[in-house]
Amino acid sequence: MTGFALKKYAERTIAEAGIDNAAFEAQQLMQHVLQMDTAALLLCQNEPVSPVHEKKLEQLLERRCDGEPLQYLLGSWDFLGRPFSVGAGVLIPRPETEELCAFVIDEIENRSQPIVFDLCAGSGCIGLSVKLRVPQARVYLVEKYDAALQWLNRNREAHGLTRQVPVIQGDVLRGSSAFSTFPRPDVIVSNPPYIERNLLPGLQREVQKEPMTALDGGDDGLDFYRCFASDWMAFLADGGIFAVECGETQADAVAALFMETCTSVEIRNDFNNIPRFVIARKETV
Repeated sequence: MTGFALKKYAERTIAEAGIDNAAFEAQQLMQHVLQMDTAALLLCQNEPVSPVHEKKLEQLLERRCDGEPLQYLLGSWDFLGRPFSVGAGVLIPRPETEELCAFVIDEIENRSQPIVFDLCAGSGCIGLSVKLRVPQARVYLVEKYDAALQWLNRNREAHGLTRQVPVIQGDVLRGSSAFSTFPRPDVIVSNPPYIERNLLPGLQREVQKEPMTALDGGDDGLDFYRCFASDWMAFLADGGIFAVECGETQADAVAALFMETCTSVEIRNDFNNIPRFVIARKETV
């Protein structure tokens, strides 16, 4: 089968499984299997594909049609223009989170050695991207789960930051006192679990392949924000910034939690004009 025919077969298979963007996904899987970029794939579309590559694509299509996320099949996904390894056990980076990360970068890029904590770090895409864009920043990644830590450490190594960025295994819901031996951060950033527990069974099947520990925000989805506002805000250095991502209907509730301990709280919209980020600023004493 030629590359063109195989790609069309992949498109039909994906579309028949009820998956959107079948052409894009087929293209991504073909490039992954053949280890080619877009231009190279186009140039060889009339060339026969080896049976070995056909079989590998067939296996990936079967997994994709069974609901496994495309990003897991590819093994990595771009975040702010850099690849981050992802797979079972870690949350897939989202475009909205790039905006959160870009905000932090803009805030600190001209500061001298700002201390940044990335809570619920997952793949490390936020904290590692901050370090890559702001080399003078002192970044600490906090993650609880072993499965996610494997991906985090893989990404830390791949981006040459193993020595520069400490990883702390710990449960942020235990409060900041469990991390009191570390320096007080100038910035805390987090994309925590925020989905209401009763909504988890109704999520897309692809999302359900991601770790529930990265999605479950408690009965009302606000467990982590309560802890952040009531406890971690006090650990933040004077004049510091706390920046979080939240669900599309949660911004007002999250902002209200921070307003209990902070007088400067801002809600920002994402690129779809959805209230997605809450920024709390701690007064300088």
